[in-house]
Amino acid sequence: MSEARNPGIALAATFTSDGLRDAMARRLRESGRDVQAAPYGQLVEPMLDPGSVLLTHTGVNVVLLRAEDLYRGTADPSAGDRLLDELLSVLSGAPTRSAATWLVALTPASPGALADPVAARWIEAASRRITEAVDPLPGMHLVSLDDLTDRYEIPETHDEYADRIAHLPYTEEYFDALADWLVRLAATTWHRPRKVVVLDCDNTLWAGVCGEDGPLGVEIGPGRRKVQEFMLDQRARGKLLCLCSRNEEADVQAVFAENPDMVLTTADVTAHRIGWQPKAQYLSELSQELGLALNSFVFVDDDAVECASVRAALPEVAVVELTRDADAAPRQLAHETAFDQLTVTDEDRLRADWYGAEPERRALERSVADYEEFLARCAIEVTMAQLTDSALDRASQLTSRTTQFTLAGSAFTVPELRLLLDDGGQGWTVRVRDAFGDYGTVGLVLARADGDVLDVPVFLLSCRVLNRRVETRMLRMLCAKARAAGCSTLRLPYRPTRRNAPARQFLQQLSGSAIGAEDAPGAVDVRVADWADAPVAAAP
Repeated sequence: MSEARNPGIALAATFTSDGLRDAMARRLRESGRDVQAAPYGQLVEPMLDPGSVLLTHTGVNVVLLRAEDLYRGTADPSAGDRLLDELLSVLSGAPTRSAATWLVALTPASPGALADPVAARWIEAASRRITEAVDPLPGMHLVSLDDLTDRYEIPETHDEYADRIAHLPYTEEYFDALADWLVRLAATTWHRPRKVVVLDCDNTLWAGVCGEDGPLGVEIGPGRRKVQEFMLDQRARGKLLCLCSRNEEADVQAVFAENPDMVLTTADVTAHRIGWQPKAQYLSELSQELGLALNSFVFVDDDAVECASVRAALPEVAVVELTRDADAAPRQLAHETAFDQLTVTDEDRLRADWYGAEPERRALERSVADYEEFLARCAIEVTMAQLTDSALDRASQLTSRTTQFTLAGSAFTVPELRLLLDDGGQGWTVRVRDAFGDYGTVGLVLARADGDVLDVPVFLLSCRVLNRRVETRMLRMLCAKARAAGCSTLRLPYRPTRRNAPARQFLQQLSGSAIGAEDAPGAVDVRVADWADAPVAAAP
């Protein structure tokens, strides 16, 4: 399980990668991680040798493929086809032989190769085959480099002379940018991603002060529109957009309603705090309202004093001090690591819509006589489905992101999940819907039968559905599955922390014993017969 390690990067490429490896190592130095490289000229061999760096590594494996290198040096395209067939066969099976996360990137072909019509056609076809082979593989991510030169403003990509004499196809600037981008993507597998972006308004979303300039007086030129488009893309990737502005609320609302150059709409904003209190206070209030920890927040503001104040008061918040140069602002955002995200799941895309429906749920809760009536009118549906390859990305994401209702708190990479399932384990994802919408896949259970005991190393649930008795239904369904497997006992291990109080409370109700945040790890045994048929209201 990846949480106990301090993994780095293992690198393999179809070209000389020494300079790239050194550039990546410099970026990793502060984190205490390192980068190891497979021998030059070897790509297939390290993916087959159990003792190779790619298969013994537990962090992130980076594989860089320049398609022309498979074609290079032969006048017979069929020779390149055979090399490509062998590579794709080995690459497709690599995730099952490794516990690492894989990043695969197709690097640009040289101008010389593209000038040859036969070679260019072969490279295009090979690139398409590689994409089609890699894209659906769980735990293997295809990294696009299409906008790398624009993102890093690289004047020259290729070094024809170095390619010819040393098989170093790219300029130092390109290798440096590539190293930065790959390390940033690798780092997203080591840290929990941010979920909330809190935006200032004046001189951030637009130029000017809405309270002084009026809704049509503030300026939203190309640069500020790109800032808003960037934020819309963040919302599409699952982040919640909030506003935090020192203004009168009516003035801000007027800009959204009346300025025709606005890209963002009020429907894109999940929550807001507009007024004259300290912004750190407002961020704390938004954290409470959304039920999300402050370490999942990004705060974007142009004011240096406001940024410094939030940094001092809330060090767990990622603070982005946005330049007031409208043309430079989009480029700055593209380089901010707080926004980096390797994968986007269906549940990420559902997140903003779910939070948008939350006020309706709260209104219903306030309007009914008791909580039982509220739950009944929500009409909550819970389903448990067998964990399949197509759900592994979301399952891995849940193990790394869930902190409040998780018993053991273990994080698993996609390859680690596959290894567990291949080794006789079982897994189920939990999906929840109610009368107001679809929560998506919000829970995960992993289990392994040991005699008449079903060990459950993972039992977790997103904070989105806490206090809905979903965990009770999960327990009942798991007991039913245990009974079908001939097990009479569930063993629920736990690792108490300050953050997982809801999980500890659930276990306390099951065991009848207090479990404190400082207690040693342990386990709670549950008799299947006691809970398989218990009414939901009677269970904890």
